[in-house]
Amino acid sequence: MSYIILALSLLIVLLLIFSKSIFYKNYNQINLKIKKRMDAMLKLTRIVPVIVLLVISILALTYFKSKFDIRLSHAWLLLNFWICIIIFYYIIAEIAKIRKPVIILPAIGMMISLLITIYLTPLFHYESVFQNTNLIIPNLFGLAMIVASYYVSHALLAKETAK
Repeated sequence: MSYIILALSLLIVLLLIFSKSIFYKNYNQINLKIKKRMDAMLKLTRIVPVIVLLVISILALTYFKSKFDIRLSHAWLLLNFWICIIIFYYIIAEIAKIRKPVIILPAIGMMISLLITIYLTPLFHYESVFQNTNLIIPNLFGLAMIVASYYVSHALLAKETAK
């Protein structure tokens, strides 16, 4: 099961990059009023990971006191899936007016991310999925997801200044 989750996280990274290119191809057809409002939401995805990891670290050290490494790894991976959901939502909201089948790719990415996030949210599910896996591996996949997320969000926000 852990291999399926990790493979799906790589699929999410690829779907993020393809969705960015779909956004670029259809940029001249989007509503710029919506884009300005949605940009504020996307800008939060740059700050939120640091805040969430800080809060989870403090809670794990002070309140939970056990399984610090598993809790931090769990929070890290789920945080990355949530950020991908936000970016997919941003792209879908921007290109929804176009009514082309290209909206399917970001919608699939958002649904996969959402289903994985829902499934892995209970800590015991995360532990059972990654019980025989070194925690460095899902953390590296989370790192790949956050790098792709930052790249895509920066590219989507920079598109505004290019026009």
